[in-house]
Formats: sequence, C-alpha cells, structure tokens
Amino acid sequence: MEINFDISEDELPIFLAEVDEHLQVLDDILMRLEREETDSELVQTVFRSAHTIKGMAGMIGHRRMTDLTHTVETALDGVRKKSLQISTELINLCLEAVDYLRQLRDEVVTSQVCDVNTEGLITALKEFMDGKALGTQPAIPVEASVRVGASEQSISEQKSEVASAPKTEVVDASAPGTRTIQVLAKIDLNSIAPAARAFQLMQALQDMGDIIAMIPTLEQIDSMVAVADFSATVRSSVSLEIIASNLLQISGVDEISIDGVRILEPEATAAKPQTQAAPVAQPDRTSQSNSGSAISPTPVNGDTLGRRTSDANGRKPTEVGGRRGTDMTVRTNVERLDNLMNLVGELITDRNHLQKIRGRLVAQSRQDGNVDELVETVTHLGRITDQLQEEVMRIRMLPIGSVFNRFPRTVRDLSQKIGKLIDVVIHGEDTEMDRSMIEEINDPLIHLIRNSVDHGVETPQERLAAGKPERGTITLTARHEQGRIILTVSDDGGGIDGERLRRSAVQKGLITPEEAAALTEEQSIDLMFMAGLSTAQKISDISGRGVGLDIVNTNIQRVNGTIQVETKLGQGTTFQIALPLTLAIVPSLLVTVQQATFAIPLVMISETLRLERSEVKNIYRKPVTLLRGNVLSLVRLADIYHFEPVEEQKKYLYAVVVHSGKQRVGLLVDSLLGEEEVVVKPLGSFIGDIPGVSSATILGDGMVALIVDVFGLFKMVGI
Repeated sequence: MEINFDISEDELPIFLAEVDEHLQVLDDILMRLEREETDSELVQTVFRSAHTIKGMAGMIGHRRMTDLTHTVETALDGVRKKSLQISTELINLCLEAVDYLRQLRDEVVTSQVCDVNTEGLITALKEFMDGKALGTQPAIPVEASVRVGASEQSISEQKSEVASAPKTEVVDASAPGTRTIQVLAKIDLNSIAPAARAFQLMQALQDMGDIIAMIPTLEQIDSMVAVADFSATVRSSVSLEIIASNLLQISGVDEISIDGVRILEPEATAAKPQTQAAPVAQPDRTSQSNSGSAISPTPVNGDTLGRRTSDANGRKPTEVGGRRGTDMTVRTNVERLDNLMNLVGELITDRNHLQKIRGRLVAQSRQDGNVDELVETVTHLGRITDQLQEEVMRIRMLPIGSVFNRFPRTVRDLSQKIGKLIDVVIHGEDTEMDRSMIEEINDPLIHLIRNSVDHGVETPQERLAAGKPERGTITLTARHEQGRIILTVSDDGGGIDGERLRRSAVQKGLITPEEAAALTEEQSIDLMFMAGLSTAQKISDISGRGVGLDIVNTNIQRVNGTIQVETKLGQGTTFQIALPLTLAIVPSLLVTVQQATFAIPLVMISETLRLERSEVKNIYRKPVTLLRGNVLSLVRLADIYHFEPVEEQKKYLYAVVVHSGKQRVGLLVDSLLGEEEVVVKPLGSFIGDIPGVSSATILGDGMVALIVDVFGLFKMVGI
C-alpha cells in the first residue's frame, strides 16, 4: 500500500541522515546502558535521541513511527525518573523497536508500507512497563510531537530547536536544598514553531526538578496549540543561575521570570545601563513583586549566562551577517563531492602536464625572463593544486566510527543467538577514511566480525575450562600508517588450527594431499581465503557454508588493499587490513617496459632494487634473486603483457618488489621514472577487464598509462 508523507525532496536526505544518526545513538547507548545501568547521563542522551526521532516523524506525519518512538520514549522516561529499572528484557524490547524504526524510516523513501507489527511491539512494551514499574510517583510523560504546519523552516533547524535541551543531569527533587520556585515565560507567537516552545520549557524544567503544576496543561501541549504564556511551579535543588542559563537557551521565548525576577540576555541588559542589576542567586523577594527590575544573570564558571553560550558540541556563537549563529556543519549531496573530486583530478592532470612543459622550457631557455616567470607561476599553481586536493580529500573523509559503531549491536545479537558472551572494544574510531573506501570496506568487516563470533571466540564453558574469562572480546582498531589505513579485527578466542584447515581443504578437493603436506604453517592459514573452504561442524545462519573469507579477500584486493592473518592456538586471531587512503587519486611509481609506461600503486610496493645481471639466476626456468638471504621470485612485466622480446643490452635490471599478504615478488622493468599521484580512470565496458590491469590514468604529457593490478599478476603467475 502506498503512503505519502509531508516532506519535500530537498528535506528528505536531511531527514534520513538525521534519523540514521539518532538510531545509531539508540543502538550504541542502549547496549552501554545494559552494562552501565547507573549512568544517568547515558539515559538522558538516549531519551533525547528517542524524542528527536519522534519529533521528526511527527513533522512529516509518520504516525506509526511517532507512536512507536513515543512508547520507547515513555519507557526511557521511566528509567530516567527511576520508576523503571534497566534489564536485558527492556533493552531487547527497545533494540527491537530500533530495528522496526529503521524499517519505518525506509517507508519515507519507498512510500510503501512495510510489514512490521508496531502495535504488537507497543503492546509488549506497555505490558512490560506495567509489570515492572517500581511504584514511585510517575513523572509527567513527554507526549508532545512537533508539527510545523506551513512553516518553511528546514527539518534540520526544527530538529535542532525542538531537541536542543540543556545537558543537565536528572535532579532528585527530594535532595537537600530543594525549594519551590515559580517560572513564568512569554512565548513569541510569531516565532517558528511557537507551539513547540511550551514543550521545550517543560522538558528543560523536568530535567532540573519536578513540575508540581503547569499552565498550559499537558493535554494542551500535546495538542500543539500555540500559547503565549507559560507558567510552572517546580521543586528543584538546582541553582537559579543554572536554571536561568538553561531556559535562556530556548529560542522563541521573549521573556523569562523566576520567582518574579525577570531574566534577560546580556545584550538586553547592556542596552539598558540605567537598570539596576541584582544577583539571581539571592533575589530581593521584597522588591520582586511589582518592581519588574531587569536582572543580568551572574557568571557561572567564568562564563556570562545568556542564550546560546555554546551549542551541543561546545562551540561558541559567531556573528554571521549581523545575526547570531553557530559554527555548524553543512550537509550536501555526495554526488557534488564526487564531481568536485573529478574536477580536482583533471586539475592534477593539467598540473602534471604544465610541470612537464616547464621542465622542457627550462632546459631550452635558461636565461629567458619569461620562462622564469612561467616557472614561478607553475610552481605556485602546483602548490595551490596540492592544497586544493588535500582540502577536497578532507571534505570526503568520514570517521571509521561510522562503520565500527554498528558492530557492537551485531555482535550482541549474534552472540545471544549462539549462547556466547562477547564484548566489543573499539580503538581509533576517529580515524578518517575516504567515503568511497568506507563503503567498500563495510562488507569485508561484517564477514570478519561474524567469523570471529562463530569460529573465534569460544563458549563460556570452553573459556572457563581453558582458564579464560567467560566473556570473550573482539577488538576493532583503526590507524594511519605510512599513507595507508590499517584496520584490525582481533579476538581472544581459540585461534586457527592450520592442520585442521589442511584436512578440510583436502576433504573438499581444493588441494591434493601432496600439496597439503608441502604447505608451511603460514600457507596453511592462508587456505581460509579459498572459496568453498569451511571448518564449521554444522551449517548455521551465521557461517559454515564456505563463503565469507574468500569474499573478504576479493573485495579488499579490488580496492588495492591487503589482508594478513596472525593467530596463536588458544590465544586468538588478528586480521589486519591495509588500505589506500582513497580510490580516486593513487600515489604510484611510474615504470617503463619498452616504450610503454605503467603505474604501480605505492601501497603495494615494499621496495625497489637495482640488480646486476649476474644477480639474477634461474630455477626451473624462472628468474629469481637473493634478497637478504631469502629467495625472491622475479617476473618480467614484458612477458606478462606479451611484449615482443628484444635483445637486452643494459648492464642493470630494475625490480619493483610488490606484496600480497606475506607473499613477495619482484617485477622486472626497464626503468623507474619516479613517484606521481595519478588520477584513476576506469577502462570502461568497451575495453572490459584486462588481466593484470586495474584501470588507467592520463600522464602529464597526455599519454595514457595503465595501472597495474598487482593481485591479478599474482594469480597470473601462480604465486
């Protein structure tokens, strides 16, 4: 069945991005609450995310999404007010609701109703809350959904304003120093979403105490009828300075009074120097009733109290075009970033071309002043191009945490399904990668995680018998290293048995018994990347069908990455993935083979060698050389790409040592031209796939160079 929502095409990507962001927060923090149930700040954060999703769903008229999120929000409010305890059952219900919300979110994209039983889950949550309530006085439930009718305000602005409540910890209204205060506020009916301001005031006061009485009533707030006057009687132990500061963060409110003392922004106070200021913390009750004196809030921790002293991320306000604003990020279509990257790539090609021309002109006209000016201009243009490339690369960068943060939920669900206890530890989640690389690495990481859960970490009984803690650990790390991204997936499980892999490979007919007997331990471990190989004793929906790690290897190689495995029986396994920073521009070593130029990605190169002909030997008619006491196989690129053989007269040979995992091979070439950043150009469907070639690039002189597919070469030569 088709369903329509009140959202424009321009607002859709913003809505989706922000909902995804808050759903991820719900995922992450709900699992943290399961382990750290006494952390009230986590409860506050997850409550706000649930409320924000509900408000955004209400704005576009997504009723099922609003109702489900409201029920989750009510449960979290019970936890927040200590009338409901955190338990695994509650977390399971809330996480199931998050899964449902993701499907309901997709309805906005497809305009088709998905098959999720929200009513059943809502009933289950309500029954759980009814059965588990602790019997304390319930807090005022937050039920107001934000709905702006004909307003042209963007979804992002509405979400920011409706959900931007102060970060104050939940207050125990029975604590020592608690007092009753009266709060009055006047709401600007001409502001955007005036009906939401009463709700924001109510929510802010709830965070700082208990609301005893309130006008408008909760039903009026829930009906989203705009009101000009707000009043509340609150019991709180929070200082008046903090209450004033938090209420002043709410926009669209013209005037706020606490116990009859009017609270103004610092700018308003400065505009009326004749007005006598008094401390908020010690108001003169005798003169408050009718004087109407303006009070300038006193500083707290050295900062002047006022509206928007900082935003949710701690950024200070800035003056933009005469209006107060905050240093905010800007969402844009990723296609624009891709187009910008393509243009930068073309600029780099022209820069390389200009540098070639500069070199020729300098060689021909050493004393020409015009040439000197041209050289200076080209040099400056090169620097600007480098800076522009760096900035565009930074814009395309995303923290790897956007991928890593999904896996604790995955591990929790899988481990519960198979009866294991596994924690996830993440390091380096702020490490940034190109967006295109993040998209490519997601599936391989999922396979490695599932492999660690199913094959790596033992059951609690097995771990205790081996003298280990019953809870296993999977560790995800990310770091930059020598112009590459290094990702690792480690577990403290039982390790990988090379002998078992050899037996399985022989039983499945993937290798012969003779080949198995000749394998080293490292080569045996690498068998896990063969298609169809599995050591699982039974097939499950997690693994055991002989697919997974071969896909991991293939996908990583497709982006010029490498994967290595380190394992110790009884201690665990580590998968290490090395990736280039980006797929669009690749630092490469240019080499020549006869009259052709090839580009070899630097990420695949270990070193380069200059060999005398006497250093090259033949074993079984294949060239090899001795490198630091080890035999290094050599491959002539001219033979790989079927060049016509020519008689070699040069004294020296050049070898580029490339690697695939722990395997090494030297590619024999005629000369080394030097390093250069090349812009990757796909070969296109007309040319199709060429063995040993991944793509092409245009050099500075306008000639085309092929980019070597190192992994394809390894397969072609049988290494």
